[in-house]
Amino acid sequence: MWHMPFGGMGWEMWFGFIVLAAVGYWIYSSTSLPGAYRSRRTEDPLETARMRLARGEISVEEFEEIKARLLQ
Repeated sequence: MWHMPFGGMGWEMWFGFIVLAAVGYWIYSSTSLPGAYRSRRTEDPLETARMRLARGEISVEEFEEIKARLLQ
């Protein structure tokens, strides 16, 4: 079958784009790039409580309660 070099995009070209996009996404998602989702997944719960305390989301008493529960 003859293919025009810069002519219409046949199903082979679309299939190639889909495979390339899938491989690219797999590589992107498997690397250790910083991101909100990835950091939440690997973050220490005590560090999360410290950050919440620093942002003023919880009081010192609430932090101490969380810390006591986590270190039991």
